[in-house]
This record gives sequence, C-alpha cells and structure tokens, in this order.
Amino acid sequence: MLEVLAATVVLAVGLGATFQLLNSSLRTTSTDRFRQAETSVARELTEDTRSLAYTGLTSTAIASALESMVSNSTASGSTLTVSRLLSGTANQDFPFTATFTSCSMDDPADGTGDHSQPPASGGSWCADVGSNGTADSQPDDYRRVSVTVAPAGGRTTPTVQQTVLIYNRATHGPAVTCLSLTATCPGANQTYSTGTQLTFNVTTTTPAASVQWLVNGSAPASTQLTTGENDPYTPSSTTSTFTWVFPNTDGTYTISAQAFDSNGNSGTKSQLQISLNLHQAMPPTSVTAGYNQQIGGVDIQWVPSVDQDVQSYDVYEKSGSTTTEVCTAVTGLSCNYLSAPSPLPEPASCSTSSTSFTTADNYWVLGVDTNPATGNPRESTNKSPVVDADLCDHPPSAPTGLTGTLSGGQITLSWTAPTDPDSWDLVQFWRVYRWAGTGTNNYPGDRYDLIGTLDSSGNQVTSYTDSSPDPGGVNQNYCVTAVDTHLDESPCSNAVSG
Repeated sequence: MLEVLAATVVLAVGLGATFQLLNSSLRTTSTDRFRQAETSVARELTEDTRSLAYTGLTSTAIASALESMVSNSTASGSTLTVSRLLSGTANQDFPFTATFTSCSMDDPADGTGDHSQPPASGGSWCADVGSNGTADSQPDDYRRVSVTVAPAGGRTTPTVQQTVLIYNRATHGPAVTCLSLTATCPGANQTYSTGTQLTFNVTTTTPAASVQWLVNGSAPASTQLTTGENDPYTPSSTTSTFTWVFPNTDGTYTISAQAFDSNGNSGTKSQLQISLNLHQAMPPTSVTAGYNQQIGGVDIQWVPSVDQDVQSYDVYEKSGSTTTEVCTAVTGLSCNYLSAPSPLPEPASCSTSSTSFTTADNYWVLGVDTNPATGNPRESTNKSPVVDADLCDHPPSAPTGLTGTLSGGQITLSWTAPTDPDSWDLVQFWRVYRWAGTGTNNYPGDRYDLIGTLDSSGNQVTSYTDSSPDPGGVNQNYCVTAVDTHLDESPCSNAVSG
C-alpha cells in the first residue's frame, strides 16, 4: 500500500506539472492571438490616420474623425472602440480599445521656433521639442501620432502601441492646411437644419494652380455648384473660397479640398463633415406587400429612403376604413404582419396579377428621422406608394432535393429550383430556415437568411454556405423555401441536419 501511495503521489505531482504547462501554453496562445489582432488594428488605424487633415490630428479629434472611416467602430473622446475577428474563436468579433495621443514637433533643421504658444493648427507640443526660439516662424513641422490598442470586455493585457510621424508640408505639391466655414482653424464639423448653401474657406501652404473640392470623395454634381462656379477652380492666392449648394437628400457629407501645382502634384488635403437635416424623411419609392400563406400573414418589404439620416421606418395598413400601424421603428427594410386579415381561399386560377381578388388590404411605409428642434424621432408625413397585399397570387412549389455537406466547419446547402404556378410570376429569392434540436420549422420565427436567385453573372443560384452551422455545440436543422415577386412563399423543402 505504501508503494501504491507513493506512486499515486508521484503521478499526481506529474499530472499537476503537466496541467500547469498546458495552462501556461493556453495563456500564451491566447495572448499571442490578442497581440496579433491588436497589431493588425494598430497598423490599420495608423494608416487611416495618414489620410486625415493635418489640422485634425489632435488627441481628441482623431478618434471621432476615424469613426466614419473604420468599420465596426465607436468613438468616445480620444478612444475608438473597434470590433475585429479574433482567430481561433470561431470567427467571433472581439472589441479592442484604441487610444490616440498626438503632439506637434519642431524640426531643428530649419531653425527652432517659439513653443510658448500652442501650434497654430491646434493641439499641443511634444515634450521633446527643445528650447524656445525665433529662427523658425512656422515651427509646427510634423505630428507624432501614437495609438495604443488594448483588449476590451474586461481583459487588460496585452497591449500594442504604434507611432507614426505625419509631416506638415506638401510632399509633392501645395497642402491644404485649413478647410473651415469661419476664420478659425481647424474647421469644425457642423449640422444644419436650415439654409441652401455653405461657403468654405481654403488655405494652402503655397499658391496653388488649382483647388479641387469633393463631396463624399467625388466631384460635386452640377446642381451643387453656384452659377459660374467651377470645380476645380484657380485660386488667386493661398486663401480662397468655394460654395457648396445643398443636395436634395439629407445625411452626413464629407467635404474635402485638395490643392495642385502646375504639374498636377498635390499635398495633404483637408476635410469636414457636414450633416444636413433640412426636411422630413423622404419615403421609400417602392414597396411590395403580399399575403404569405406559409406565415398566415402579410410580408412587406421596401427600398431604402434616399435620405441618409433615416433612423427607422413605420408601416401602416388599411383594410376597409380602419388604419393600423403594423410595424414600428423598423431598422431594416422588411417586416411581417401576422394579424393581417386573410383573403383565402384564393381562386384556383387568376387571369391577371394586378387585380385584388377580395377586399383590398393596403400598406404603405413612412420614414423616421430626428426632429432638429427637439432631438426626438420624427415620423414623416410623406407617404410611400400604397400597395395591395391581396392581389391574386399562388405560392411557388417547394424546392426539392435539399442536401447538406459539412466541410471545414461549414455546411453547404444545395437544392433544385421549383416552378411558379402563375405564368406572370417568378421566384424572386430563397429563404433559408434554421432551427436547433428536434422539432419542425417555425414560420416566420426560424428565418435565418435570404438569398437572391441570380449571381452577378446572371446564373441561377441554388446553393448556400453557412459558415457557423454549429452555434454553442447544438445540432442545427435546415430547410429552404422559394418566394415569388408578390412575397408569397412556398412550403419548406425537405430538412437536413448539420
């Protein structure tokens, strides 16, 4: 027994050491994954910082300026929270915080300037700018921008820091040092709920042969130019102006200016974001509504409003003399109304698709933006086209021969396309349904994804790949339906598991 006891102690000690090594290895692997992701985020952000206006490279302005440029990001002060995929975590998005610091530096090669006052372009001096002097009248030669990336969500390590130097001089041509709506530089982003146009002030480092200004990266439409105005234009000195006539659609617009010399060389550009909220939200120009026999209600879908500042949509229904709001604050472009009056039974055949075969059931959509006076949501009085959901339409046949192939942690579904019994109608898209465990599909609650019927080359699509078919280790079931142009839906295909 003593020998067995001794052997057990030795085995326990060995296993403990082994588990400790495994735990240490897992921690190291996890740290390496985070450091790799952080390095990628830091590299992306430092490169994006180079595209910002020099006058906007301050610690408090960089994060908010990058928010509109960097996907899956939210700015708060000098910190930008960025969500990125973390390798080895089943393609899971993980949040990282990127904190920016920026300061101006004086290159002693052209003399030392006076650092007793903040740089003319804003911000502050770095600690190592040297003693004050008067030999350099423009001492703000370059910015040192640093970004420190750390994991969010309760974890504090590891962290990665990268630093980039951005010069305040044209590398090839004249630089735009200031783009502003006032005499103050740097210019500030603004929101307008009244007016018809804005005049921008442009300042360049040296006289430019031409200045080009852009709206969201493209030349302004002719309707956005004042009478006799050209873009690009020829400035008479290092200061000039241009006038932007507001477009008809609300939203946030990036206005940028870039200067060129006589050889076409350009330097650093500057930009401002102008938000317009001049009118109530413009409604969708196209709406489709149809009674879906599978869900026992009406499906409604629409195209987005041309206004960029629409927060959501409200959907209304009128059957007889009663008007009902059936979908509220929809952030997408579709909804369903399961309490819609049923028009069934449908005629065995229909001679046309444009006539309601029963009492009309009408639907329309309104956009919701922000009331500039109160800051509260504002439902527009502008109504989309009104459509009848009770047009004679038979659902397509169900897709057949559904198969599922598992490979590399993904499942690829394939099926055979059905036909539509109505000669004037076509299958518009497929719906994939997914549900966990045992049981059958629930309409419409198990709707998982929507797929068009044609690819970019016009070829028919009858397959779909689910990149995460096993969430939480629970087996998933799939089936596919066909939906026609009137949003009537076929029964589900056979089901497969993956």
